[in-house]
Amino acid sequence: MLLSAGRASEAEAVYWEDLKKNPGSGWSLFGLWQALKALNKTDEAAAVEARFRESWKNADVTLTASRIGF
Repeated sequence: MLLSAGRASEAEAVYWEDLKKNPGSGWSLFGLWQALKALNKTDEAAAVEARFRESWKNADVTLTASRIGF
């Protein structure tokens, strides 16, 4: 929701916090990747994208957001 509201910096902080509790969360890695891209943090975004792709490689769902619905 924060990303949709244009609050990428806040979204980044929330995703980092969630990843402390759930280090391999594909949902949070995807959201963090999107937040970092929105903030033009390209090197960090690329590193997180690689982590996301590794964590999501066996998933049968394609993510377009880090949340369901809304």
